[in-house]
Amino acid sequence: MGIAANTQRPSSGKTPSAGPKWKQVDGGLGTWSVNTRHVQLKNWVFDGDSPTANLSFEAWTTTEGGAPLERVKLTDANSYGVIVSPYVPSNTAVTVTVAPGRLKPNVDYVFRTSAYDGSLYETEWSPWARLRIELPVDLALPAPDYDAQRPSFVTDS
Repeated sequence: MGIAANTQRPSSGKTPSAGPKWKQVDGGLGTWSVNTRHVQLKNWVFDGDSPTANLSFEAWTTTEGGAPLERVKLTDANSYGVIVSPYVPSNTAVTVTVAPGRLKPNVDYVFRTSAYDGSLYETEWSPWARLRIELPVDLALPAPDYDAQRPSFVTDS
């Protein structure tokens, strides 16, 4: 009995997500809200006849209407700037972490994935998912200087 041929293409999940907050905002648009510079991107990978596969993650800035505008280089490890996950068992959620500074706060992005099983590539990308990094405002005030001169509310004219 011979080894079965790898004939089924792997595929990405249909619902990519971003975190680590893993919360969608803005009603029907479904933008993933991330509150850290350590953005994580996640999607599932499936393959019917290969025990393992990986996912390539790519991100783009968007137009005001949300359409992809410019590809963002998520890594310098390859010429396309995509993050390629390690091989994982088929039917597994894959999470990758984007290095801080690759995605900027208060910018709208879309991202998607493509699967590869070591032999065959997925022929279509996953659906786009929207992403926005919204960092909390730091309201830390400086320590008071109790030895400072008191301000005068009377002016000498």
